[in-house]
Amino acid sequence: MNDQKIKSAIISTDVELRSLVAKVVGEDDMGIVVGLEVVVPFHEINDSHLEQLRQLSPELIFLDVSDDPVMGLKFAQFLVEGAPNRRVVGMGEVLTPELLMQAMQAGVTEYLPAPVTVEKIQDTIDRLARKFGHRGVEERKREPGKLFAFFSPKGGAGSTSVATNTAVSLHILTRRRVLLVDLDLELGETALLLGVEPRFSFVDLVRNFHRVDAGLLASYIERHDSGVELLSAPFHPAKAETVTGDQIRQILHFLKQHYDYVIVDSSKSFTAPTLATFEQADGVFLVTNVDLPSLRNITRCLPLLERMGAVKEDDWLRILVNRYQPNAPITLKEIEKTLGIPVFWTLSNDFEAVMNSINQGKPIVLQEKTAYAKDLKGFVSALTGISGPSEDGKGLLDSIGRPLKKIFNRSDA
Repeated sequence: MNDQKIKSAIISTDVELRSLVAKVVGEDDMGIVVGLEVVVPFHEINDSHLEQLRQLSPELIFLDVSDDPVMGLKFAQFLVEGAPNRRVVGMGEVLTPELLMQAMQAGVTEYLPAPVTVEKIQDTIDRLARKFGHRGVEERKREPGKLFAFFSPKGGAGSTSVATNTAVSLHILTRRRVLLVDLDLELGETALLLGVEPRFSFVDLVRNFHRVDAGLLASYIERHDSGVELLSAPFHPAKAETVTGDQIRQILHFLKQHYDYVIVDSSKSFTAPTLATFEQADGVFLVTNVDLPSLRNITRCLPLLERMGAVKEDDWLRILVNRYQPNAPITLKEIEKTLGIPVFWTLSNDFEAVMNSINQGKPIVLQEKTAYAKDLKGFVSALTGISGPSEDGKGLLDSIGRPLKKIFNRSDA
């Protein structure tokens, strides 16, 4: 491990921001020392300032571009061109997609949008630590996250709804970092189900992956109000042609290093990206309806999936029955006998409620106490081994609240 002090510089006209960065860096145990502060606007930086930077030769520069983002990014490029191994952390207002792309092209390693907080700076330092031969706090503790893929060999089975709501429920239950990845690159709809309009897609990440680390990864991610994060499919199907299986493997491996759970909504066919996803997956859920076409398609694809799962855990491949009705002509026992795999979970048939949630862009696990939502939450509890709230929704706070209502003479109405 490298114990040598990392020299850094802060370039900002904001005295409070400089003080905050210097304070966090000084208290951090990553061995970073601030050797220079440049406090003038970009247009006032002169030969004297450049000479000070040259003499210090900082490995890390905190660059505030708030005053003039365009000029700031040009200066960032100048700083990196003079020292290719230098790391530049940009700070300032939220950038437009165009400026954010320019920042990446300029060599900005990470970008912290305002407001810049102690937590953001600490997380950034921790992520950068390994670049300098140090192991950050997060890296010492973190094991690779779990990746679960949801796949249906027949369209219309509801696998996208299952994957999306699983991701949301998983984050709510575990309070861990959960990333939903839409790898139906031609016609993915997870963004629609979450009601978000992503600025970037998985394909954009692929195109710039050679320069992306954990900091810039956040630029491609959309954060939903529920706390779950999304890496969406491109809006235009033509962009999907640029992605290969090897690129999928590399990126999914990378994502598992930075998230506790990665939920992948796969395409409905055995494309190279889909097969690469299965290779990286810790578990694959075959989403099916109880009808002959669905079961027939699963039967057809099982030999390939079982060969891929031969080197995985015994429960790597699991069946999840969606839109289940207990009185259906085909029973669960018949499904298990036909497929030779136990049914892991069933989700009630609540088509109208699910479609309403899709049309509203609001995951059903957030807005309705339907049978489907209840089953989905039960599925996530079974997946994680973590029990959720009681079925009647009355938890600890509710049990405390009842005696308080008596004290204050409040009715339950």
